[in-house]
Amino acid sequence: MQTIDLRKLASLRDYTNAELRLLASVAPAREYGPDAQLCREGQQGQSCFLLAIGEVSIRKTLPDGEKTLATLKAGQVVGQMALVDRSPRSASVVSTTDTIALELTRDVFENLLKASSPLALRFQEQIAIAGIRQLRMANQRLKSLLLEQKDATAAKPGLEELHTISAALQEWDLHLDDVPDVEVVQPHR
Repeated sequence: MQTIDLRKLASLRDYTNAELRLLASVAPAREYGPDAQLCREGQQGQSCFLLAIGEVSIRKTLPDGEKTLATLKAGQVVGQMALVDRSPRSASVVSTTDTIALELTRDVFENLLKASSPLALRFQEQIAIAGIRQLRMANQRLKSLLLEQKDATAAKPGLEELHTISAALQEWDLHLDDVPDVEVVQPHR
């Protein structure tokens, strides 16, 4: 297996050496070739993955086939809701290159939390940041779709875009119905 320098990952730069050693000991590195599935949509999530090398795509099955919702690169966390939520995976995660990911299971994470481990507290922050990024991405995509429409009153995002937004919202137990009506107004200069 290729040597991983966790200190080079932007998301881990502020971790102490002790925290990085603990992370390496409790979250084993797993190797994936291209097109390998890290987790499958609809299955129960038991772990999350910290991408150390490579990249993965987030894929969702839609009525017209499987669509890629996002691509994540080294340093990013994926599948993090499995640590705090027992609901099925909202999408599949598939490697697009040779990938090495550290896998942190829910049981290990819960034990770290019970022990008041600084690593668990830092990882909670990582989970929150990853969730915020997903919601911002969905919000930006919705905003872009609405602004692209010539007539705001007839704005109807495509089905694929609505599924992308819905998947991001579902990660936080929200639904499109929970989002208030949005009116896009162009500023006048």
